[in-house]
Amino acid sequence: MIKQSFAVTRVVNSCVLLELDGHAVLTDPWFIDRWFLRRGEPLGLRITDLPPLAAVVVTNLAADHWDLRALRMLPSKTSTPVYVPTSRMARRARALGFRHAEHVRWGQVREIASGVSMQVVPAGRTLVWPNNAYVFSTAGTRVFFGGEIAEVAPLERYRTEHPPVDVALLPVNGLRPLFGPRLVMGPAQAVAGACAVGAEVLIPVHDAHGRDPLSVLFRTTGTASEAMALAGPDLRVVNLPTGRRWASPS
Repeated sequence: MIKQSFAVTRVVNSCVLLELDGHAVLTDPWFIDRWFLRRGEPLGLRITDLPPLAAVVVTNLAADHWDLRALRMLPSKTSTPVYVPTSRMARRARALGFRHAEHVRWGQVREIASGVSMQVVPAGRTLVWPNNAYVFSTAGTRVFFGGEIAEVAPLERYRTEHPPVDVALLPVNGLRPLFGPRLVMGPAQAVAGACAVGAEVLIPVHDAHGRDPLSVLFRTTGTASEAMALAGPDLRVVNLPTGRRWASPS
């Protein structure tokens, strides 16, 4: 049960703004379309709309999770920690002025603000590159964020050694190449994954893909609405349009 202040605003794709007991965390930043990679849904917040951030966390090195053009415009670069899954990403962030950019590995824990801890959780790999998931814990709330995760098994393994979470943010569009394995969860995997970590609430992310040159090579296989239809009575699916803020009941 969520016992303290928690809110989330979906920006686009798996970019969300988390509010954890008054501390803001930005995930998987993506604010600028590319000619080859388009959102397919409206941008929920501009980078100038963001509050001061306790941290930026990144799950994957793809441009729709790791928007270096936009990060150049982020204020307070010298003081905002950036946590990323590879050492090269950390070096690139430091080159942009993020003095506290850090490559974090599976299992590591960081205190990102007073009363807010973050654990790095295995989320599989894209080719040879690791994908990070993150669990944020406060005195009364635990939130699982997996912006680029394809399988339920890592969540099942996590749960065998850790207490349940209250909220899970997981992908639902089942993006996959025309020939090859699924890159992220579809609706069934998201629902199963949320249940695996004991979540009461599932907030779908990674729920669109625009028409662009990459559309010729990739296809989506699910939506947040399908996740809502699949969820049982013990799981609430909060389908957030971009720009909409959801706050936990007080």
